[in-house]
Amino acid sequence: MKKILLALVMVSSASAAYSSDFNLETIKAADLGVKTEAAEVPAPAAPARDAAQDQLARYQQVVNELNAVRNDLTWVRSDLDNMEIRVRRAIQLNGPDLFIQSDIRRMSMDMSRRFDNMQRAAMDVRGLLASAVKSAELNKAARDMDWAASDILRDVWPTLENSAQRLESAIRSGRPEIVGYDSQWAAMDISRFSRQLSDQARNASFDTRTLVSQTQP
Repeated sequence: MKKILLALVMVSSASAAYSSDFNLETIKAADLGVKTEAAEVPAPAAPARDAAQDQLARYQQVVNELNAVRNDLTWVRSDLDNMEIRVRRAIQLNGPDLFIQSDIRRMSMDMSRRFDNMQRAAMDVRGLLASAVKSAELNKAARDMDWAASDILRDVWPTLENSAQRLESAIRSGRPEIVGYDSQWAAMDISRFSRQLSDQARNASFDTRTLVSQTQP
């Protein structure tokens, strides 16, 4: 009987020890298995874009485009008139001006560039009409556009067109060996670009007036 009781005591002790070891080992294993990760701090949200500021920036960009065209036209009419004088003098003296042809060609390329810039600015003005809202700041920018477009139209029509047409007539009246064999075609392009420039300036002037009305607070 004593042996039986002794065996039971030994079994109970072993079971308790095993249970204690198991719990400790389990806890230790659990502790070792847990990975400590730093809590992720959310990045600060990017500041929301201000739609009103974006729209004002687009308006100011078009103002700058129109002003650039206007500044580029400052000396064009006088350059055309001076070229006409050179051509008529060469024809009168019956002596070729070796630089007329190259200068006429350069003037044609410059006029083409001015027309392209004016056309792009006019399209940008029209693009603003669909999203126009009443705003004091936008209205001020629209008025700046209108002033620039009006100045451009006043510069190119009819004065610049007339100067280009007179130059073309002078070139046509001279012999090719005096005024240059390609000068007639270049002069025709100058006249054409000046007319197209006037058309775009007229469109821009009409649209800027509309834009001023639409943005009036």
